[in-house]
Amino acid sequence: MTSFETTRPRTALFILVACLLGLGTTACDLTDGFDEDPNAPGDAPATKVLNSAQVGAILFQDGNHARITSMWTEQLNGADRQYAGTDRPQYNLTATDVNNLWITGYADAIGDLKVVQEKANESGNALLLGIAQTVEALTFGTKTSLHGSVPYREAVQGNDNLNPAFDPQLAIYDGVIQDLDTAVVNLQAGGISPGEDDAFYQGDAAAWIEAAHTLKARYMLHVAHVDTEPVASYTFEQVYQAAQSGISSPSNDLIAPHGQALAVNANPFWQFRNDRGDDMDASGSYAARLLDENSALYRGNAKTDETARFAFHFFGDEPGYDMAGNASTNDEAGFFYSRSADFPIATYVETQLIAAEAALQSPQRSIGEALTALNNARAANEQAFGGAYEPYVQADLQSGGLLNPDGTMTPAEALLMEILEEKYVSLISNIESYADLRRTENYIGVQDGTGERITMEDLPQRFPIAQGEVTGNANVPTPIPSIQSVTPANEPAYPTP
Repeated sequence: MTSFETTRPRTALFILVACLLGLGTTACDLTDGFDEDPNAPGDAPATKVLNSAQVGAILFQDGNHARITSMWTEQLNGADRQYAGTDRPQYNLTATDVNNLWITGYADAIGDLKVVQEKANESGNALLLGIAQTVEALTFGTKTSLHGSVPYREAVQGNDNLNPAFDPQLAIYDGVIQDLDTAVVNLQAGGISPGEDDAFYQGDAAAWIEAAHTLKARYMLHVAHVDTEPVASYTFEQVYQAAQSGISSPSNDLIAPHGQALAVNANPFWQFRNDRGDDMDASGSYAARLLDENSALYRGNAKTDETARFAFHFFGDEPGYDMAGNASTNDEAGFFYSRSADFPIATYVETQLIAAEAALQSPQRSIGEALTALNNARAANEQAFGGAYEPYVQADLQSGGLLNPDGTMTPAEALLMEILEEKYVSLISNIESYADLRRTENYIGVQDGTGERITMEDLPQRFPIAQGEVTGNANVPTPIPSIQSVTPANEPAYPTP
Protein backbone atom coordinates (compact mmCIF):
# COMPACT_ATOMS: atom_id res chain seq x y z
CA MET A 1 0.00 0.00 0.00
CA THR A 2 1.42 3.36 -0.96
CA SER A 3 2.04 6.27 1.32
CA PHE A 4 -0.58 8.19 -0.66
CA GLU A 5 -3.26 5.86 0.60
CA THR A 6 -2.08 5.27 4.12
CA THR A 7 -1.84 8.99 4.81
CA ARG A 8 -5.44 9.56 3.62
CA PRO A 9 -4.60 12.57 1.44
CA ARG A 10 -6.71 15.60 0.67
CA THR A 11 -6.55 17.51 -2.59
CA ALA A 12 -5.68 21.19 -2.82
CA LEU A 13 -9.36 22.09 -2.49
CA PHE A 14 -9.44 20.11 0.74
CA ILE A 15 -6.58 21.55 2.79
CA LEU A 16 -8.99 23.21 5.23
CA VAL A 17 -10.47 19.85 6.15
CA ALA A 18 -7.22 17.89 6.31
CA CYS A 19 -7.61 17.68 10.10
CA LEU A 20 -11.02 16.01 10.04
CA LEU A 21 -10.81 12.54 11.53
CA GLY A 22 -12.95 9.40 11.73
CA LEU A 23 -16.55 10.05 10.76
CA GLY A 24 -16.17 13.80 10.57
CA THR A 25 -17.18 14.39 14.18
CA THR A 26 -13.88 15.86 15.39
CA ALA A 27 -12.11 18.93 14.14
CA CYS A 28 -9.00 21.00 14.79
CA ASP A 29 -8.28 24.70 14.42
CA LEU A 30 -5.32 25.70 12.29
CA THR A 31 -4.35 28.69 14.45
CA ASP A 32 -5.97 28.50 17.90
CA GLY A 33 -6.69 25.97 20.61
CA PHE A 34 -3.25 24.45 21.09
CA ASP A 35 -4.02 24.07 24.78
CA GLU A 36 -7.14 22.01 24.08
CA ASP A 37 -7.36 18.25 24.14
CA PRO A 38 -7.08 17.20 20.48
CA ASN A 39 -9.08 14.06 21.21
CA ALA A 40 -12.07 15.89 22.66
CA PRO A 41 -15.25 15.78 20.56
CA GLY A 42 -15.76 18.75 18.29
CA ASP A 43 -17.76 19.53 15.19
CA ALA A 44 -17.34 20.74 11.62
CA PRO A 45 -19.66 22.42 9.11
CA ALA A 46 -21.55 20.00 6.91
CA THR A 47 -19.89 21.27 3.75
CA LYS A 48 -16.41 20.62 5.19
CA VAL A 49 -17.43 17.09 6.11
CA LEU A 50 -18.77 16.65 2.56
CA ASN A 51 -15.42 17.78 1.21
CA SER A 52 -13.60 15.23 3.38
CA ALA A 53 -16.04 12.48 2.36
CA GLN A 54 -15.55 13.23 -1.32
CA VAL A 55 -11.80 12.80 -0.90
CA GLY A 56 -12.39 9.34 0.55
CA ALA A 57 -14.78 8.53 -2.30
CA ILE A 58 -12.22 9.71 -4.86
CA LEU A 59 -9.46 7.54 -3.43
CA PHE A 60 -11.84 4.59 -3.43
CA GLN A 61 -12.32 5.11 -7.20
CA ASP A 62 -8.76 5.84 -8.38
CA GLY A 63 -6.52 4.27 -5.73
CA ASN A 64 -5.36 0.68 -5.28
CA HIS A 65 -8.68 -0.82 -6.39
CA ALA A 66 -8.35 0.86 -9.78
CA ARG A 67 -4.77 -0.34 -10.17
CA ILE A 68 -5.75 -3.94 -9.42
CA THR A 69 -8.71 -3.92 -11.81
CA SER A 70 -6.48 -2.32 -14.46
CA MET A 71 -4.24 -5.36 -14.18
CA TRP A 72 -7.08 -7.88 -14.08
CA THR A 73 -8.60 -6.39 -17.24
CA GLU A 74 -5.21 -6.52 -19.02
CA GLN A 75 -5.01 -2.75 -19.36
CA LEU A 76 -1.89 -2.67 -17.16
CA ASN A 77 0.52 -5.29 -15.85
CA GLY A 78 1.81 -6.33 -12.43
CA ALA A 79 5.54 -6.35 -12.99
CA ASP A 80 7.45 -6.50 -9.71
CA ARG A 81 7.43 -6.50 -5.89
CA GLN A 82 4.04 -5.31 -4.63
CA TYR A 83 2.20 -6.39 -7.77
CA ALA A 84 4.29 -9.36 -8.86
CA GLY A 85 1.71 -12.12 -9.13
CA THR A 86 -1.27 -9.83 -8.58
CA ASP A 87 -2.41 -10.33 -12.16
CA ARG A 88 -2.38 -13.34 -14.45
CA PRO A 89 -1.86 -16.17 -13.95
CA GLN A 90 -1.53 -16.14 -10.15
CA TYR A 91 -4.11 -13.44 -9.37
CA ASN A 92 -2.81 -13.11 -5.84
CA LEU A 93 -4.99 -10.77 -3.80
CA THR A 94 -5.51 -11.34 -0.10
CA ALA A 95 -7.93 -10.04 2.49
CA THR A 96 -5.10 -8.01 4.02
CA ASP A 97 -4.39 -6.33 0.67
CA VAL A 98 -7.78 -4.61 0.65
CA ASN A 99 -7.88 -3.53 4.30
CA ASN A 100 -6.93 0.11 3.74
CA LEU A 101 -9.43 0.86 1.01
CA TRP A 102 -12.18 -1.09 2.77
CA ILE A 103 -11.70 1.38 5.61
CA THR A 104 -11.45 4.29 3.18
CA GLY A 105 -14.76 3.36 1.59
CA TYR A 106 -16.60 3.02 4.88
CA ALA A 107 -14.99 5.42 7.35
CA ASP A 108 -13.61 8.15 5.10
CA ALA A 109 -16.41 8.18 2.51
CA ILE A 110 -19.66 6.55 3.65
CA GLY A 111 -19.24 7.41 7.34
CA ASP A 112 -18.68 11.09 6.63
CA LEU A 113 -21.51 11.08 4.09
CA LYS A 114 -23.91 9.81 6.77
CA VAL A 115 -22.87 12.77 8.92
CA VAL A 116 -23.51 15.15 6.01
CA GLN A 117 -26.95 13.66 5.43
CA GLU A 118 -27.84 14.03 9.09
CA LYS A 119 -26.73 17.65 9.11
CA ALA A 120 -28.50 18.35 5.81
CA ASN A 121 -31.74 16.90 7.16
CA GLU A 122 -31.45 18.98 10.32
CA SER A 123 -30.99 22.18 8.31
CA GLY A 124 -33.49 21.30 5.58
CA ASN A 125 -30.83 21.52 2.85
CA ALA A 126 -32.13 19.11 0.21
CA LEU A 127 -29.39 19.99 -2.29
CA LEU A 128 -26.63 19.03 0.13
CA LEU A 129 -28.56 15.90 1.07
CA GLY A 130 -28.89 14.86 -2.58
CA ILE A 131 -25.18 15.39 -3.25
CA ALA A 132 -24.22 13.23 -0.27
CA GLN A 133 -26.70 10.54 -1.29
CA THR A 134 -25.29 10.44 -4.83
CA VAL A 135 -21.69 10.06 -3.67
CA GLU A 136 -22.76 7.39 -1.17
CA ALA A 137 -24.58 5.47 -3.94
CA LEU A 138 -21.46 5.66 -6.10
CA THR A 139 -19.38 4.19 -3.27
CA PHE A 140 -21.82 1.44 -2.35
CA GLY A 141 -22.39 0.58 -6.02
CA THR A 142 -18.65 0.14 -6.51
CA LYS A 143 -18.29 -1.80 -3.25
CA THR A 144 -20.95 -4.36 -4.10
CA SER A 145 -19.68 -4.69 -7.66
CA LEU A 146 -16.21 -5.51 -6.35
CA HIS A 147 -16.99 -7.58 -3.26
CA GLY A 148 -20.52 -8.91 -3.69
CA SER A 149 -22.24 -9.00 -0.30
CA VAL A 150 -21.10 -6.20 2.04
CA PRO A 151 -22.57 -4.28 5.00
CA TYR A 152 -25.09 -1.80 3.56
CA ARG A 153 -28.22 -1.10 5.64
CA GLU A 154 -26.37 -1.43 8.96
CA ALA A 155 -23.05 0.04 7.83
CA VAL A 156 -21.10 2.68 9.82
CA GLN A 157 -23.33 2.73 12.91
CA GLY A 158 -20.27 2.86 15.16
CA ASN A 159 -20.65 1.57 18.69
CA ASP A 160 -24.39 1.13 18.11
CA ASN A 161 -23.63 -1.86 15.89
CA LEU A 162 -20.13 -3.30 15.77
CA ASN A 163 -21.31 -6.36 13.84
CA PRO A 164 -23.29 -5.03 10.86
CA ALA A 165 -25.11 -7.56 8.72
CA PHE A 166 -23.88 -8.29 5.20
CA ASP A 167 -26.64 -7.50 2.70
CA PRO A 168 -27.05 -9.67 -0.42
CA GLN A 169 -25.48 -8.12 -3.51
CA LEU A 170 -28.71 -7.88 -5.51
CA ALA A 171 -30.47 -6.17 -2.60
CA ILE A 172 -27.64 -3.64 -2.45
CA TYR A 173 -27.95 -2.90 -6.16
CA ASP A 174 -31.69 -2.42 -5.73
CA GLY A 175 -31.08 -0.12 -2.78
CA VAL A 176 -28.42 1.91 -4.61
CA ILE A 177 -30.74 2.45 -7.59
CA GLN A 178 -33.55 3.58 -5.30
CA ASP A 179 -31.13 5.79 -3.36
CA LEU A 180 -30.21 7.53 -6.61
CA ASP A 181 -33.89 8.15 -7.37
CA THR A 182 -34.22 9.72 -3.91
CA ALA A 183 -31.09 11.77 -4.50
CA VAL A 184 -32.51 13.19 -7.72
CA VAL A 185 -35.69 14.27 -5.92
CA ASN A 186 -33.59 16.09 -3.33
CA LEU A 187 -31.28 17.64 -5.91
CA GLN A 188 -34.30 18.96 -7.78
CA ALA A 189 -35.67 20.47 -4.56
CA GLY A 190 -32.56 22.61 -4.18
CA GLY A 191 -31.06 24.30 -1.16
CA ILE A 192 -27.96 26.15 -0.06
CA SER A 193 -25.03 25.29 -2.29
CA PRO A 194 -21.82 23.90 -0.72
CA GLY A 195 -19.93 25.93 -3.32
CA GLU A 196 -16.25 25.09 -3.59
CA ASP A 197 -16.47 22.61 -0.75
CA ASP A 198 -18.09 20.36 -3.36
CA ALA A 199 -14.95 19.08 -5.11
CA PHE A 200 -16.85 17.73 -8.11
CA TYR A 201 -19.45 20.26 -9.26
CA GLN A 202 -19.20 23.16 -6.79
CA GLY A 203 -22.84 22.68 -5.87
CA ASP A 204 -24.25 22.70 -9.42
CA ALA A 205 -27.56 20.87 -8.94
CA ALA A 206 -28.16 20.29 -12.66
CA ALA A 207 -24.77 18.62 -13.06
CA TRP A 208 -25.38 16.43 -10.02
CA ILE A 209 -28.78 15.36 -11.38
CA GLU A 210 -27.14 14.25 -14.61
CA ALA A 211 -24.41 12.36 -12.72
CA ALA A 212 -27.02 10.60 -10.58
CA HIS A 213 -28.86 9.43 -13.70
CA THR A 214 -25.62 8.14 -15.24
CA LEU A 215 -24.81 6.22 -12.08
CA LYS A 216 -28.35 4.83 -12.03
CA ALA A 217 -27.91 3.67 -15.63
CA ARG A 218 -24.52 2.14 -14.74
CA TYR A 219 -25.78 0.08 -11.83
CA MET A 220 -29.01 -0.94 -13.55
CA LEU A 221 -26.87 -2.17 -16.44
CA HIS A 222 -25.04 -4.42 -13.98
CA VAL A 223 -28.31 -6.27 -13.25
CA ALA A 224 -30.53 -5.70 -16.30
CA HIS A 225 -29.93 -9.30 -17.44
CA VAL A 226 -30.67 -10.76 -13.99
CA ASP A 227 -34.09 -12.38 -13.45
CA THR A 228 -33.74 -12.79 -9.68
CA GLU A 229 -35.54 -10.59 -7.15
CA PRO A 230 -35.27 -7.86 -6.07
CA VAL A 231 -33.74 -6.72 -9.39
CA ALA A 232 -35.79 -8.85 -11.79
CA SER A 233 -37.92 -5.90 -12.91
CA TYR A 234 -35.00 -3.80 -14.17
CA THR A 235 -34.73 -3.83 -17.96
CA PHE A 236 -32.37 -2.62 -20.65
CA GLU A 237 -35.08 -0.15 -21.68
CA GLN A 238 -34.95 1.40 -18.21
CA VAL A 239 -31.17 1.57 -18.50
CA TYR A 240 -31.56 3.40 -21.80
CA GLN A 241 -34.03 5.87 -20.32
CA ALA A 242 -31.78 6.61 -17.35
CA ALA A 243 -28.85 7.22 -19.68
CA GLN A 244 -30.94 9.67 -21.70
CA SER A 245 -31.13 11.84 -18.58
CA GLY A 246 -27.48 11.26 -17.70
CA ILE A 247 -24.32 13.31 -18.25
CA SER A 248 -25.11 15.40 -21.32
CA SER A 249 -21.66 16.60 -22.36
CA PRO A 250 -17.99 16.06 -21.49
CA SER A 251 -18.05 19.38 -19.64
CA ASN A 252 -20.34 17.76 -17.06
CA ASP A 253 -18.21 14.65 -16.47
CA LEU A 254 -17.83 13.49 -12.87
CA ILE A 255 -14.10 14.06 -12.49
CA ALA A 256 -11.78 13.57 -9.50
CA PRO A 257 -9.57 16.69 -9.28
CA HIS A 258 -5.84 16.24 -8.71
CA GLY A 259 -2.85 18.54 -8.38
CA GLN A 260 0.89 18.75 -7.94
CA ALA A 261 1.30 18.15 -4.19
CA LEU A 262 3.14 14.94 -3.42
CA ALA A 263 1.18 12.67 -1.04
CA VAL A 264 -1.55 15.31 -0.82
CA ASN A 265 -3.46 15.67 -4.08
CA ALA A 266 -1.32 14.10 -6.81
CA ASN A 267 -2.90 11.55 -9.13
CA PRO A 268 -2.70 8.15 -7.34
CA PHE A 269 -1.42 6.34 -10.44
CA TRP A 270 1.43 8.84 -10.75
CA GLN A 271 1.98 8.72 -6.99
CA PHE A 272 2.31 4.94 -7.09
CA ARG A 273 4.87 5.06 -9.88
CA ASN A 274 6.79 7.76 -8.05
CA ASP A 275 6.86 5.63 -4.89
CA ARG A 276 7.17 2.13 -6.34
CA GLY A 277 8.88 2.56 -9.71
CA ASP A 278 8.22 -0.34 -12.03
CA ASP A 279 5.96 -2.49 -9.85
CA MET A 280 3.24 -1.86 -12.44
CA ASP A 281 3.70 -1.25 -16.15
CA ALA A 282 1.93 -1.79 -19.47
CA SER A 283 3.88 -4.82 -20.66
CA GLY A 284 1.55 -7.01 -22.71
CA SER A 285 -1.34 -4.59 -22.23
CA TYR A 286 -4.30 -5.62 -24.36
CA ALA A 287 -5.65 -2.07 -24.26
CA ALA A 288 -2.32 -0.74 -25.56
CA ARG A 289 -2.29 -3.29 -28.36
CA LEU A 290 -5.79 -2.31 -29.43
CA LEU A 291 -4.71 1.33 -29.67
CA ASP A 292 -1.24 0.74 -31.15
CA GLU A 293 -1.24 1.28 -34.92
CA ASN A 294 1.76 -1.06 -35.21
CA SER A 295 0.03 -3.96 -33.45
CA ALA A 296 -1.75 -6.78 -35.26
CA LEU A 297 -4.66 -6.15 -32.89
CA TYR A 298 -5.00 -2.45 -33.80
CA ARG A 299 -8.67 -1.50 -33.83
CA GLY A 300 -8.25 1.46 -36.16
CA ASN A 301 -9.74 1.45 -39.64
CA ALA A 302 -10.61 3.84 -42.46
CA LYS A 303 -12.83 5.83 -40.08
CA THR A 304 -10.82 5.51 -36.88
CA ASP A 305 -7.34 6.77 -36.00
CA GLU A 306 -6.32 5.73 -32.47
CA THR A 307 -2.73 7.03 -32.47
CA ALA A 308 -3.48 10.09 -30.32
CA ARG A 309 -5.48 8.09 -27.78
CA PHE A 310 -2.65 5.55 -27.58
CA ALA A 311 -0.14 8.34 -26.88
CA PHE A 312 -2.43 9.81 -24.22
CA HIS A 313 -2.10 6.60 -22.20
CA PHE A 314 1.02 4.69 -23.26
CA PHE A 315 4.55 4.84 -24.65
CA GLY A 316 6.46 2.75 -27.14
CA ASP A 317 5.81 -0.51 -28.93
CA GLU A 318 4.66 -3.96 -27.94
CA PRO A 319 5.34 -6.11 -26.07
CA GLY A 320 6.91 -3.90 -23.40
CA TYR A 321 5.40 -0.50 -24.18
CA ASP A 322 8.13 1.46 -22.49
CA MET A 323 10.48 4.35 -23.14
CA ALA A 324 13.87 5.31 -21.79
CA GLY A 325 13.72 4.89 -18.04
CA ASN A 326 11.13 2.10 -18.46
CA ALA A 327 8.08 4.34 -18.11
CA SER A 328 5.21 2.57 -19.85
CA THR A 329 2.17 4.56 -18.82
CA ASN A 330 2.30 8.11 -20.11
CA ASP A 331 2.89 10.17 -16.99
CA GLU A 332 4.23 13.25 -18.73
CA ALA A 333 2.43 16.53 -18.04
CA GLY A 334 -0.93 16.74 -19.79
CA PHE A 335 -1.36 12.99 -20.28
CA PHE A 336 -3.57 10.42 -18.56
CA TYR A 337 -1.23 9.18 -15.81
CA SER A 338 0.53 12.46 -15.11
CA ARG A 339 1.08 13.98 -11.68
CA SER A 340 -1.82 16.42 -11.75
CA ALA A 341 -4.10 14.55 -14.17
CA ASP A 342 -7.74 14.57 -13.10
CA PHE A 343 -9.38 11.15 -13.05
CA PRO A 344 -12.69 10.40 -14.83
CA ILE A 345 -15.16 8.60 -12.55
CA ALA A 346 -18.33 8.80 -14.69
CA THR A 347 -18.43 10.48 -18.07
CA TYR A 348 -20.51 11.50 -21.05
CA VAL A 349 -18.71 8.87 -23.14
CA GLU A 350 -19.61 6.12 -20.67
CA THR A 351 -23.20 7.38 -20.60
CA GLN A 352 -23.49 7.19 -24.38
CA LEU A 353 -21.96 3.73 -24.51
CA ILE A 354 -24.35 2.53 -21.81
CA ALA A 355 -27.19 3.93 -23.93
CA ALA A 356 -25.78 2.22 -27.02
CA GLU A 357 -25.61 -1.21 -25.38
CA ALA A 358 -29.01 -0.80 -23.75
CA ALA A 359 -30.63 0.28 -27.03
CA LEU A 360 -29.19 -2.76 -28.78
CA GLN A 361 -30.50 -5.06 -26.04
CA SER A 362 -33.91 -3.40 -25.62
CA PRO A 363 -36.84 -4.72 -27.72
CA GLN A 364 -38.21 -1.17 -27.79
CA ARG A 365 -35.09 0.23 -29.49
CA SER A 366 -33.32 -0.21 -32.81
CA ILE A 367 -29.85 -0.74 -34.20
CA GLY A 368 -30.08 2.81 -35.50
CA GLU A 369 -30.55 4.22 -31.99
CA ALA A 370 -27.67 2.15 -30.68
CA LEU A 371 -25.48 3.34 -33.54
CA THR A 372 -26.38 6.97 -32.82
CA ALA A 373 -25.28 6.66 -29.19
CA LEU A 374 -22.03 4.96 -30.24
CA ASN A 375 -21.33 7.77 -32.69
CA ASN A 376 -22.01 10.34 -29.97
CA ALA A 377 -19.24 8.73 -27.92
CA ARG A 378 -16.94 8.67 -30.93
CA ALA A 379 -17.56 12.36 -31.60
CA ALA A 380 -16.60 13.13 -28.00
CA ASN A 381 -13.42 11.10 -28.41
CA GLU A 382 -12.53 13.05 -31.53
CA GLN A 383 -13.01 16.26 -29.59
CA ALA A 384 -10.82 14.95 -26.77
CA PHE A 385 -8.01 13.30 -28.72
CA GLY A 386 -8.13 14.63 -32.27
CA GLY A 387 -7.42 12.12 -34.98
CA ALA A 388 -10.42 10.56 -36.70
CA TYR A 389 -13.58 9.05 -35.25
CA GLU A 390 -15.95 9.37 -38.17
CA PRO A 391 -19.54 8.19 -37.68
CA TYR A 392 -20.31 4.58 -38.43
CA VAL A 393 -23.30 3.68 -40.59
CA GLN A 394 -25.27 0.48 -40.80
CA ALA A 395 -23.36 -0.61 -43.91
CA ASP A 396 -20.25 -0.84 -41.71
CA LEU A 397 -21.99 -3.62 -39.75
CA GLN A 398 -22.80 -5.78 -42.75
CA SER A 399 -20.64 -8.66 -43.96
CA GLY A 400 -17.51 -7.11 -45.47
CA GLY A 401 -18.10 -3.78 -43.68
CA LEU A 402 -15.54 -1.99 -41.52
CA LEU A 403 -16.82 -3.59 -38.31
CA ASN A 404 -17.52 -7.02 -39.81
CA PRO A 405 -14.83 -7.56 -42.44
CA ASP A 406 -14.86 -11.36 -42.43
CA GLY A 407 -18.65 -11.63 -42.18
CA THR A 408 -18.58 -13.96 -39.17
CA MET A 409 -21.02 -11.84 -37.14
CA THR A 410 -24.54 -10.58 -37.59
CA PRO A 411 -24.86 -6.78 -37.79
CA ALA A 412 -26.13 -6.71 -34.20
CA GLU A 413 -23.22 -8.82 -32.98
CA ALA A 414 -20.74 -6.60 -34.81
CA LEU A 415 -22.29 -3.51 -33.25
CA LEU A 416 -22.23 -5.00 -29.75
CA MET A 417 -18.58 -5.92 -30.22
CA GLU A 418 -17.74 -2.36 -31.22
CA ILE A 419 -19.75 -0.78 -28.39
CA LEU A 420 -18.11 -2.94 -25.71
CA GLU A 421 -14.63 -2.62 -27.16
CA GLU A 422 -15.03 1.15 -27.41
CA LYS A 423 -16.09 1.19 -23.78
CA TYR A 424 -13.08 -0.92 -22.81
CA VAL A 425 -10.61 1.56 -24.31
CA SER A 426 -12.62 4.59 -23.20
CA LEU A 427 -12.58 3.49 -19.55
CA ILE A 428 -8.91 2.56 -19.22
CA SER A 429 -8.01 2.22 -15.51
CA ASN A 430 -11.63 2.80 -14.46
CA ILE A 431 -13.01 0.11 -12.13
CA GLU A 432 -16.05 -0.15 -14.39
CA SER A 433 -13.99 -2.01 -17.01
CA TYR A 434 -13.71 -4.91 -14.57
CA ALA A 435 -17.49 -4.90 -14.09
CA ASP A 436 -17.98 -5.07 -17.87
CA LEU A 437 -15.45 -7.87 -18.36
CA ARG A 438 -17.27 -10.10 -15.84
CA ARG A 439 -20.81 -9.02 -16.76
CA THR A 440 -20.38 -9.71 -20.48
CA GLU A 441 -18.25 -12.85 -19.98
CA ASN A 442 -15.43 -11.19 -21.91
CA TYR A 443 -17.54 -10.76 -25.03
CA ILE A 444 -14.81 -8.69 -26.70
CA GLY A 445 -12.13 -11.34 -26.19
CA VAL A 446 -9.62 -9.56 -23.96
CA GLN A 447 -6.29 -11.43 -24.08
CA ASP A 448 -3.48 -11.76 -21.60
CA GLY A 449 0.08 -10.86 -22.51
CA THR A 450 0.69 -14.24 -24.13
CA GLY A 451 -2.25 -13.87 -26.50
CA GLU A 452 -4.56 -16.21 -24.60
CA ARG A 453 -8.20 -15.16 -24.17
CA ILE A 454 -9.16 -14.41 -20.57
CA THR A 455 -11.72 -16.94 -19.37
CA MET A 456 -14.26 -16.51 -16.61
CA GLU A 457 -12.92 -19.69 -15.01
CA ASP A 458 -9.51 -18.05 -14.57
CA LEU A 459 -10.46 -14.42 -13.93
CA PRO A 460 -11.08 -13.48 -10.27
CA GLN A 461 -14.78 -12.75 -9.90
CA ARG A 462 -14.61 -10.53 -6.82
CA PHE A 463 -12.34 -8.84 -4.33
CA PRO A 464 -11.93 -10.53 -0.93
CA ILE A 465 -13.62 -9.23 2.20
CA ALA A 466 -11.08 -7.17 4.12
CA GLN A 467 -9.20 -9.00 6.85
CA GLY A 468 -10.18 -6.38 9.42
CA GLU A 469 -13.85 -7.11 8.71
CA VAL A 470 -13.29 -10.85 8.81
CA THR A 471 -11.57 -10.53 12.18
CA GLY A 472 -13.89 -7.98 13.75
CA ASN A 473 -17.40 -8.70 12.43
CA ALA A 474 -19.24 -11.75 13.75
CA ASN A 475 -21.70 -11.48 10.84
CA VAL A 476 -19.14 -12.04 8.10
CA PRO A 477 -20.47 -14.61 5.58
CA THR A 478 -19.79 -18.28 6.27
CA PRO A 479 -18.04 -19.67 4.37
CA ILE A 480 -16.15 -16.59 3.26
CA PRO A 481 -16.34 -16.48 -0.54
CA SER A 482 -13.10 -16.86 -2.45
CA ILE A 483 -12.10 -14.40 -5.15
CA GLN A 484 -13.09 -17.03 -7.73
CA SER A 485 -16.67 -17.18 -6.43
CA VAL A 486 -19.01 -15.61 -9.00
CA THR A 487 -21.20 -12.82 -7.63
CA PRO A 488 -25.00 -13.12 -8.07
CA ALA A 489 -25.06 -10.23 -10.55
CA ASN A 490 -22.69 -12.13 -12.83
CA GLU A 491 -24.12 -15.63 -12.50
CA PRO A 492 -26.68 -15.35 -15.33
CA ALA A 493 -25.42 -15.68 -18.88
CA TYR A 494 -24.97 -12.42 -20.72
CA PRO A 495 -27.60 -12.04 -23.46
CA THR A 496 -26.15 -11.72 -26.95
CA PRO A 497 -28.14 -10.38 -29.92
